[in-house]
Amino acid sequence: MTEFTGTYNATIDDKGRIVLPSAFKKEMGEMALEPLVIERNLFKDCLDIYPERFWKDRVTAFKSTLDPFDEEDDAFLQFFYENFIKVSMAANGRINIPTDYLGYGKLKKNARLIGMGLSIRMWDVEVYESQRMDKSTFARRFKEKRKQKTAE
Repeated sequence: MTEFTGTYNATIDDKGRIVLPSAFKKEMGEMALEPLVIERNLFKDCLDIYPERFWKDRVTAFKSTLDPFDEEDDAFLQFFYENFIKVSMAANGRINIPTDYLGYGKLKKNARLIGMGLSIRMWDVEVYESQRMDKSTFARRFKEKRKQKTAE
C-alpha cells in the first residue's frame, strides 16, 4: 500500500518546476506515470499533491454527499473543483506548478515536502516554519485524542 512519509527539501526553479524526492517517486511506483492532482489546501497556506488514483476516491466521496439539483450544493461543488488542477510528472520526477498555485501557497524558491499518507504537502520553507504545530501543542493534542478514543 502506498503511504507517503518523511520530510524533504526541494527547490522551485524560475519556471515554477520542482522535482519530487526520489523516495516519493519510488513510493508511487507505476502511479508515477499517471497524472497528479495539485490542490490548494483549505486550512493552511500550502498545496497538497495527490496521485490521481487517490484523488478520484476523494472526489467520489465528496460528490456522494451532494444533490446535483440543489443550487447551494452546485456552488459548493464549483468551489471544490476550482481548488485543484491535474498535472503530469516527467520521468525525472519534475512537475510544473501553475503560477497562481505557487502564489496561493506563498511558494518562492525553497520548498518543504511532507508525506501525508495518500498525499504530499508542499510548503514554502519560511511559511511552514511560521505555521507548523509546535511540539508541546502536538503532545497536548495527542494526549486529548487518546483520551477521546479510550472513552468511546
